[in-house]
Amino acid sequence: MSSIRPVDSPLHIRDDLAAAQAQMLACLTEPGTWWTGTERRAIALEARAARDCALCAERKVALSPFLVDGFHDGPAELDSAVVDVIHRIVTDPGRLVRSWYKGVIADSGLTPERYVELVAATVIMNAVDVFARAVGYAPPALAEVTAGTPSKERPLSATVEGAWVPQIPVGGDDWTALYEDREAVPQIGRALSLVPAEVNLLNSVSASHYMQLDDVSNPMHVEPGRAIDRLQMELVASRVSAVNECFY
Repeated sequence: MSSIRPVDSPLHIRDDLAAAQAQMLACLTEPGTWWTGTERRAIALEARAARDCALCAERKVALSPFLVDGFHDGPAELDSAVVDVIHRIVTDPGRLVRSWYKGVIADSGLTPERYVELVAATVIMNAVDVFARAVGYAPPALAEVTAGTPSKERPLSATVEGAWVPQIPVGGDDWTALYEDREAVPQIGRALSLVPAEVNLLNSVSASHYMQLDDVSNPMHVEPGRAIDRLQMELVASRVSAVNECFY
């Protein structure tokens, strides 16, 4: 836990938030559904390096990020096409389009399943590092890799129904197993459902970072133990989304 919350920190970090950050950090070196622990660690390190990448900075100010070629700064432990995907997700996600995604699947060797898990690991590393920077901590070190083999379990009912990637449809055979007895789940909650383990992690840590999924639709919900109220939480979330050019 010390890597998430230094003992000499003057800030009070809630126990549940520190535990969620530690959980996110640990998962980045464990075998996933489609990537090994070694590969997930490499994805995380590449995501961390993307923020200081000169090529990404040049692309960010270009009229189109697809007009600038070059080589990314980073550990380069993964295939160059995979590295490019990671860097684009971290530094310029607002300008990614469906045709880009289709090109990635056609040319990089990534399957939709591996792409979804790649996105999840990239976002998790980004969330850990942004949190550390926000509270003035050094980026936490990644643990050693946990041995194991990816399960490669794919939801049988997953299908494309509007999103770029297949998702578990409402009421599908895998719906109850993943979402229990919920009749509906926001699209943002279904985005990673092609890899259910990533949805489970998101649900687990979202309660500490935001609120329980079931409470999101209730504008009157008051999250206990928070320094700001629900309206203030939404104001912060909306501002951050706008700055990050979030689709939602």
